[in-house]
Amino acid sequence: MPLIDFEEFKTISQRVSLNIPENCPWRWDREFNLALTVIDRQDEIMVELPLTLEFADKWDFATIQDADEPIREFFQAGWGIIPGQKVFTSHPVNGNVLYVAWWPWGDDERISLRMGLMSISVEKLNPAEVKKLICDWLNLAP
Repeated sequence: MPLIDFEEFKTISQRVSLNIPENCPWRWDREFNLALTVIDRQDEIMVELPLTLEFADKWDFATIQDADEPIREFFQAGWGIIPGQKVFTSHPVNGNVLYVAWWPWGDDERISLRMGLMSISVEKLNPAEVKKLICDWLNLAP
């Protein structure tokens, strides 16, 4: 897919990043193949507000059942959502959805944010292409 197809996702990613504290840089999480940052609980409101404004939907343990089937199945099959966790999703663009997973740590002092792309169509994205796109949007070295 041409990069122009994802211009909306690039804009969302860059706007969200404006409120990520400087001491919490994005990095590539090889375990999950997603962009990752970890913020302190004290920065929660400053970071969550832009996520709420930029993404079309916010899902949690109580509401994920209301998500469209491909989105619901993606998160339930991949990780599951437990109380306290949230997922922010964009409107689909060419059968793809940008998302940020909000995972509070057990110590209740930090929160992991993971950003990725999911395909909700038959045509799946190449993981290497996804990494290249997200790294470009967040100014990460691939």
